[in-house]
Amino acid sequence: MRMKKHFATHDTFVIEKVYNFTPEVVFAAWADPELKAKWFTEAEEFDFRVGGQEINHGGPPGGPVYTFKAHYQEIIPDHRIVYSYTMDLDETRISVSVATVEFKQIDEGTHLIFTEQGAFLDGHDTAAVREHGTSILLDQLGEQLKNNQELRVSSGVSKIINSPEPISDREIVNTRIFNVPREIMFKAFSDPNHLEKWWGPEGFTNTFHEFDMRPNGIWRFIMHGPNGVDYENKSIFSEIIEPEKIVIHHLGPIHEFLLTITFAEKEGKTELIWQMLHKSINECEKVRSFCYEANEQNFDRLEAELTKMVNGLQH
Repeated sequence: MRMKKHFATHDTFVIEKVYNFTPEVVFAAWADPELKAKWFTEAEEFDFRVGGQEINHGGPPGGPVYTFKAHYQEIIPDHRIVYSYTMDLDETRISVSVATVEFKQIDEGTHLIFTEQGAFLDGHDTAAVREHGTSILLDQLGEQLKNNQELRVSSGVSKIINSPEPISDREIVNTRIFNVPREIMFKAFSDPNHLEKWWGPEGFTNTFHEFDMRPNGIWRFIMHGPNGVDYENKSIFSEIIEPEKIVIHHLGPIHEFLLTITFAEKEGKTELIWQMLHKSINECEKVRSFCYEANEQNFDRLEAELTKMVNGLQH
């Protein structure tokens, strides 16, 4: 019986692309699972952090299944991503690679440099074939950037870009000064045990299903209205600077907006600045009539929870 010969071919390839978008925007297309799914493939698992894992499956209809399994080794927002990954064809491992994605600012936008160093196993795949497939994916990334120029969320920065409508007309802003240090205020937002007690207008209660407060972490919960109607909510945390700022991309289902929550220190007190930025003036006007008052009710409930928190610390 002839034994199958096993061998590994080591090779490196580099692909360079220029996109007419800032590094923050291009980085977001890699860091946000919903944006990446539009040009790569929808992930079975997507944990975008150092040590996190991404798993994708794909292939032609009725054909073999390719499994991409990556582990993130380094993430520098808007500058560099390094990940190691394996590629399997059905049950057979065909390669093990290290990929480095660099985002360099240039006048035209972003110079992306993709470098892959791979061990291609037993002749099942080659660097030339992998380079061709990766180049197609990066071209798809470019097309997706052109087709989706409104809301961009990165792991460090949230931006609304290329909109002809002024931001002020798409924005609802509420502010209030609370008589607590901002460290306590931040805890009321970052601790789900406190957050679920006050989040939402008067008469609402919450059931949290997922609360992963880190860049690109998911927040899923149900708001139970006083009329008995349940409202499912999903958001992605975009930026977190403790205890200064939280940025959340609220995905709906009723309306979508970017919420920036800023905690400004005021002589031992905290000024809370609550900015809801919508994609269009029309979308903003649909909710403006009730959103401002709903936010004020939310602040009232927050103030009550903060009072309980402070009293608890004093006993």
